[in-house]
Amino acid sequence: MDIEIVKDEENVLLNRRDIVFKADGIGLSRKSAKNTLVALLDTTPELLILDRMNSQYGKQDILGYARLYDNEQNLRQIEPGYMVARNAPAKESEGGES
Repeated sequence: MDIEIVKDEENVLLNRRDIVFKADGIGLSRKSAKNTLVALLDTTPELLILDRMNSQYGKQDILGYARLYDNEQNLRQIEPGYMVARNAPAKESEGGES
């Protein structure tokens, strides 16, 4: 999977970076896109909000939007609760196999 950052703007008012990325759509999931962006931007997954990923009409390209916050307090003040929950890391189940 190849992800290219198209636009990376500093949003000083909201203490975040607004990022637009382009990816080839073959086998791309939200989880893999977020992991790749975290590696490219050298940050932690808790500070990156993957907003949306839209496929391009007639192409296999995906245009995505993400927001990278300075700290978790700013993220929780600005982002709606459903967006924080959607981008939270998946928790492992505590129970054993039955």
